[in-house]
Amino acid sequence: MAEENNTGASIEDLSGKTEQFIENNSRNLVLAIAAVAIVIVAIVGYGKFMVEPAELAANEDAWRAEQYFIMDSTDLALNGDGLYAGLLDITENHSGTKAASRASYELGVLLRAQSDFAGAIEAFEAADLSDDILATIAKINIGDCEVELGNYDNAQSAFKSAIGMASSSIGEDYLAPIALYKGALVDLELGDDSAAKSKLSRIAKDYASSNLQATAEGLAASIAGR
Repeated sequence: MAEENNTGASIEDLSGKTEQFIENNSRNLVLAIAAVAIVIVAIVGYGKFMVEPAELAANEDAWRAEQYFIMDSTDLALNGDGLYAGLLDITENHSGTKAASRASYELGVLLRAQSDFAGAIEAFEAADLSDDILATIAKINIGDCEVELGNYDNAQSAFKSAIGMASSSIGEDYLAPIALYKGALVDLELGDDSAAKSKLSRIAKDYASSNLQATAEGLAASIAGR
């Protein structure tokens, strides 16, 4: 008796049906496999012949501006030195590259320092950063800039996002208390004492080693004493 599987059909029957299916549909199968192969080749080719050269060109343009940024040479970092592009040009001419994302972040830092808070927010939001620490810091900076502009609802949203991002980053112990504390201050501005106290209590409970722990406890106590 032929061996059966749990459907009741014999292995020989199933094997025969499979062979018949392959025979009847061989052309479609070949075309399907070829289509998958073309997609794989296209993806690899795009990475090899489009993405890699684009990243290389962006890095070649960006390195000098990033050096000026590190040196705190603001005007040269922003606008270039006549030979090499500045951060403004890099973000515009190399959109979609990692170098442009770094340049956007650095541009945000410089614009914030110049009190161009709206421009800084735009730059930070354009920084598509894969580094979870820098991405969290960028979000905290957005919250700070919204505070400077008096947009407390937007700031509250930014700090809420930053808290979530910090909590899942390798820099949690440092970044989460900062985001929580800044978020609590915005809650107080909006008259939400309960939300502020909750954030401050979380700092005291979950991040006892933070240098904000004592400050958070003191502010929480003052809120409770109102």
